[in-house]
Amino acid sequence: MSGLVIEAEGLRKEFRNRRGGLRVAVQGLDLAVPAGGVHGFLGPNGSGKTTTIRMLLGLARATAGSMRLFGQPVPQRLPQVIGRVGAVVEMPKFSPNLSGRQNLLLLSRSIGAPDARVDAAVETVGLTGRDGDRYKGYSLGMKQRLAIAATLLKDPELLILDEPTNGLDPAGIREMRDMIRDLGAAGVTVLLSSHILAEVQQVC
Repeated sequence: MSGLVIEAEGLRKEFRNRRGGLRVAVQGLDLAVPAGGVHGFLGPNGSGKTTTIRMLLGLARATAGSMRLFGQPVPQRLPQVIGRVGAVVEMPKFSPNLSGRQNLLLLSRSIGAPDARVDAAVETVGLTGRDGDRYKGYSLGMKQRLAIAATLLKDPELLILDEPTNGLDPAGIREMRDMIRDLGAAGVTVLLSSHILAEVQQVC
């Protein structure tokens, strides 16, 4: 193993439109993310960041190039390493009439994680005291926190966050920054995708 958590070489993704035309979303991407800390994945909107993340997670197929997670080729050996990866790429679907805690308990039991993992995740993302509230009453920032808490249930070594501060107010952005820094300091490798240079500069 190379000591890199994420590796990509010559990554390319093409899409064909309905008229048969070709659109290249990712072209010739090389990526190397070492273990530990918070790493920025920076680029303007539409530059292929989310597409790249989806390819790493097996949600989209690369047209060309190679990828590895924890030294294992993906998607071929993704089942062997996906348990070590947490990701928030799109807002997950939670049950609106259940509380944040009830949603997390359902998830933790579905993956065989102990209930104590829910307590730890709630505390880590700063939802203590609000985890008993119904999800449908959560602000956008609280929904983002719950999404991250859901990924923490399996105690991931790598956490991939795609534009986690999108739509948040200034207070929510500050809180999200602090939480991401704390996760990196606690030993989780965080890949933070963003189109905002100042955001990446302050967190990574």
